[in-house]
Amino acid sequence: SRHQEHCVPSIALWCCCAPGDRPAHSSAMAVHDSGIEQARFKGMLESLQAQDPNIKDIVVYSKFVVAYYLQQEGPNPGWGKANIEGPVYLVRRKTSPEYQLLVKNQFSSTDLRDNLHPDWELDCQNNYVFYKVEDPGVRIRGLWFHDDVERRKIEDQLARTLAELRARRDGEKRSEIVHDGKPASAAAPGASAAPTAAPQAVPQATPGVTVSMASLGRMLHALADDDGFVRAVMEGLQKAQEGK
Repeated sequence: SRHQEHCVPSIALWCCCAPGDRPAHSSAMAVHDSGIEQARFKGMLESLQAQDPNIKDIVVYSKFVVAYYLQQEGPNPGWGKANIEGPVYLVRRKTSPEYQLLVKNQFSSTDLRDNLHPDWELDCQNNYVFYKVEDPGVRIRGLWFHDDVERRKIEDQLARTLAELRARRDGEKRSEIVHDGKPASAAAPGASAAPTAAPQAVPQATPGVTVSMASLGRMLHALADDDGFVRAVMEGLQKAQEGK
């Protein structure tokens, strides 16, 4: 056929040429396609930034999804369409929240916009991505993908980003733990933590320390030489005397 006669030479040419000897026009076409993709990507980013200037870049996207909400209460529980369909984007922002999942609605200005959080729960199956946000009062979301390859692409990136957020949160928690096992935030910066109990005149014995009469006498003598301790004792005696 005419179509076969047109195709055979090009196929034969690709088969007989070494990879480095392929026709120059193939490289030009690849560069051209790459340029088109870059221009499309730039246009998508600028469109998103027009609505949210804090969007820094697009981490991953898919051309089309249909959003669903899980209705768990009422007479007819189950999945229902959210009336939101269009491209889905995972974007990185300059300010908090750092990551956001966004479905741009083709039907109206009502978009699906969820901020990624370490407490998200992600569950996926063929052609579907389900996720539960950190707020228990928000309905579970479902995204339907026509192409399961696209679904896996979004799922993989979501899983990596959530893992990053969880690792970062765990690291921050560890950094707040001081040597005594108490949160560093319990005391104001630059100030020592307030004692949990009033100082005692006679120290209590601790495991591994032997208190003898001699050591106890030295402690009492040291307290007697402490003007603050003596003043506190005198004030206590004066109040006791006034109370009689």
